[in-house]
Amino acid sequence: MLNYSIIICTYNRVDFLKETIDSLLSHFKDHSNYELLIIDNKSTDNTAEVVKPFLRFPQVRYVLETNQGLSYARNRGIKEAKNDVLIFLDDDIDIEANYLDICDQIYSDPNTHIVGGKVLPYQSAIPDWMPEQFYYLMSIFDIGNSACYTQKLMGANYSMRREAVQKIGWYNVELGRKGSNLMGGEEVDYLNRASDLGYRILYRPDLIVYHKINNKLNKAYIFDYAYYLGKSERIIDIQRSKARFLAKCVKAVLMIGLHAVYGFYAPKPKQQTYFKIKQLYSFAYLNLFKARYSKK
Repeated sequence: MLNYSIIICTYNRVDFLKETIDSLLSHFKDHSNYELLIIDNKSTDNTAEVVKPFLRFPQVRYVLETNQGLSYARNRGIKEAKNDVLIFLDDDIDIEANYLDICDQIYSDPNTHIVGGKVLPYQSAIPDWMPEQFYYLMSIFDIGNSACYTQKLMGANYSMRREAVQKIGWYNVELGRKGSNLMGGEEVDYLNRASDLGYRILYRPDLIVYHKINNKLNKAYIFDYAYYLGKSERIIDIQRSKARFLAKCVKAVLMIGLHAVYGFYAPKPKQQTYFKIKQLYSFAYLNLFKARYSKK
């Protein structure tokens, strides 16, 4: 039987975190083949006190990581993990009760090393002004109902064999959230490096988590995230491919021009959102000032 290390990195999210731990322990009550690692990334709230009552469960461990940043926390989770497969989940999710059963089935194939699944909204309606191609900015990930190989997964729901992790290495600490900022890209960079080593990345639509995203369903959050995504991908591309970086710089300039010509006059809310996201991403990718935007 495979054993799993479920890694949850958290920062100042005690209400969500408690619900997430309750959910996991409840759904996995018939399983003994996992450990649950809570990596506290130097929270300033009472995270440690909230986790303490759960330590009576032998599978739960609390670890404080004092280097601020999600990549530091993910790396600490890797160091602390003891089991065959490492599962990364966010601290604000609910989960299907059969999640580990599906993992058992997936990882029974020795050629499977990296797997992720759907990240769906938890009891939330998607705003009508949000273009579908940017749902990932609301932490939603759904690329269909058929298993397939892909280049990207969402960090709220993916797993890797320990042997793959040992070869891929550490998460890039220049990337990922630090405190309350919205930098990202750490899992994109990680999966890029995995692909470079020949690992195929499997998407399984039956591997589902539900993300509590009500606090993200507003334009202020979406536009901030789009901007920080541009900053993150600039770092990734400079380090990975100068040619790709220069090509995307040209594209960013063109997108800023398109926004100036069409963005202000787009007749539909989704079109307006589309151009604003592209504009903010492009400003950040070019390392320019942050454009002002409306929260309406």
